[in-house]
Amino acid sequence: MTIAELTNLRVERDRLRREITEKNEQLGNQHQLQKELAQTRAQLQRRDQELAQANAALERARKRAR
Repeated sequence: MTIAELTNLRVERDRLRREITEKNEQLGNQHQLQKELAQTRAQLQRRDQELAQANAALERARKRAR
């Protein structure tokens, strides 16, 4: 193997290492976003439940007021 071939292999290896590092960062970001999305969905579900309870209480109050 020539020095030029070794140099080319090293350049390609370094490029691939950088690409792996970038992909790992993207994957970490994706995991964080998925976690935040799950938390937001849980908050939304809690708010929906609170709203349903408030609506039910309001409806009961309206019926009593009649």
